[in-house]
Amino acid sequence: MRHPGHIQRRGDRLRVYLCVGGRRHIYTLATTDRKEAQQFAKTKQAELERQVERRRDGYPGPLRVSELFGEFERDELVTKSPGTQRSYRDSLKPIRYYFEREAHDPTVDRIRAGDVEGFMTWRRTHKVRTVKQPDGTETIEVTPARLHERTIVKDRAVLHAIFELADRREYRDGNPVARTKAAKYDARQPIILTDEQYAQLLEACDDATVRLYVLLLGETGCRDESEALWLRWDDVDLEGGFLQFVSGQNGHRVKSGKSRWTPLTPALTSALRDHAAAHRLACNTPWVFHHDRTVRHHHAGDRITSLRRSVTKAAQLAKLPAGWHPHDLRHRRVTGWLAEGANPVHVKEAVGHADLRMTMHYTHLVREHLKSLVNPGNILVTNRENGRNSTQSAAV
Repeated sequence: MRHPGHIQRRGDRLRVYLCVGGRRHIYTLATTDRKEAQQFAKTKQAELERQVERRRDGYPGPLRVSELFGEFERDELVTKSPGTQRSYRDSLKPIRYYFEREAHDPTVDRIRAGDVEGFMTWRRTHKVRTVKQPDGTETIEVTPARLHERTIVKDRAVLHAIFELADRREYRDGNPVARTKAAKYDARQPIILTDEQYAQLLEACDDATVRLYVLLLGETGCRDESEALWLRWDDVDLEGGFLQFVSGQNGHRVKSGKSRWTPLTPALTSALRDHAAAHRLACNTPWVFHHDRTVRHHHAGDRITSLRRSVTKAAQLAKLPAGWHPHDLRHRRVTGWLAEGANPVHVKEAVGHADLRMTMHYTHLVREHLKSLVNPGNILVTNRENGRNSTQSAAV
């Protein structure tokens, strides 16, 4: 191999010399197999020539993965909803640690599918968390732990989004994550409360604001902290019977990135009227869910950022099944509408799904439509009475 370089024997190793784009490159290989060295030289030569061509065309040179992660956080992550940002940052911790420390911060163009597989294999047995030190600084702590495949799949999805950005900006050709296979796992099954359990949860709320919050989640199917707690009085149309969940207002973005209208049920309309009469003018605040008093960490009128602890306490008092989560009220609302025969397109718009396929995914949680398999002569008629469901069969 005389051009553009040559191979030389150095003891029990081979040294490859290449000259590409007017620059000399030297690589020492831990092998004496000349064919293996020649194959390495051909692959490396092609890679170096692509880099030279990119520089001639005005594109940036090889970018380190640490720089790519920084660009992703600065340019892409800020466009996501607050909840999605938190989730992505949780995945970025182990991704950064592995590729910057374990893999020694390689250039983006050198990452292959095998490197992604290596990350996922490592991640399955390593837990990564941030630890605050006494001096106020934060360090990354890595401990051995067996993680659920759901976590690995989530980290892979974030890594896919990162390298999708690299492909769009032409830092590399193609997305190496796309060549890997996502692991299969048993997804968490949401706990769909019965009408009785739902009523018990509302009864267990010892605070009117918490009760309104639970009712809002249960009657509209809105997302808890990223939508319900960002609701303003200007978004409430009691006369028209709608709520508007606004995206892009004051820098806040809902998950789908689209504002939407959701209909009010009689029970929720009544509760909002009572809440407005008691609280709307008390603190001169635009927020539906706000603090009534000024204490150490907030002022009267400030937006409440979380009611999860209060809802968890109410769920325990109501003796709800273990593992129930406030987000399950969203699942209950969607499956309830579908079970009643509502138009899936209307359900999609009301709950803010970006794709109709997501709405139709909920049909596997709806049992009522399966009754036609054993009793095809009947259909299901569903009524809404006082905010609760009642069903009866009727002949076709």
